Amino acid sequence: MTPTDVRMISTALAKLERLIAAVDYPGQENSEFDRALEALGALARKEGIPLAIIGGMAAIKYGYKRYTKDIDVVAARRHSDTLIRVAPTYGIKVIRHDPHGWHKFEYEGVRIEVVPEGAKPSKDAPATIPGPQQLGVSEGSGYASLEGWIETKLGSGRVFDRGDVVQVLKKTDPDTIEKAREHISKVHSLYLRLLDELIVAAEQEKEQEAERGGPR
Repeated sequence: MTPTDVRMISTALAKLERLIAAVDYPGQENSEFDRALEALGALARKEGIPLAIIGGMAAIKYGYKRYTKDIDVVAARRHSDTLIRVAPTYGIKVIRHDPHGWHKFEYEGVRIEVVPEGAKPSKDAPATIPGPQQLGVSEGSGYASLEGWIETKLGSGRVFDRGDVVQVLKKTDPDTIEKAREHISKVHSLYLRLLDELIVAAEQEKEQEAERGGPR
């Protein structure tokens, strides 16, 4: 391993530590992630635009400490144009103004991606993206409920997102998982079938890890 490789790994690990701290101990380190979340929170409160945090940030919130490059937020479709108009007021740079609401922003190098309520999360998804209130965020900015976050992951159609769900399920108690199943059963039967498969996969991984001395 070259000195350059060592520096790159060290930089990546330091960034991951700041990212996790921003989720678990908001505001304590005043990192770029803290400041980006603070800017989003200020916008959400002052403009009356609820924002539900999903994606990798929510994965960290629910126990899977992995790296993510951006902050994903769900916003109501009716607030799409307002977000574009007011974002610069809070120091948030508009990178892409999407006519369908899939906006891209940036704050101090941290990417912010908007996921519009009511859109299809993937071409073959049987349900649309739930709004912030359905995800448990009625005002300001906040993390989507676990069951809401799982719903957004199941709808993406990506293997990567299914892996996120498995890792979170491994750290989730049975009662909470059952609550998530009840929620998903009301969304679509295909989502419930997929979730049940991921629950089995999580249990199998936990058993294998136990046999080998715990998670690596």
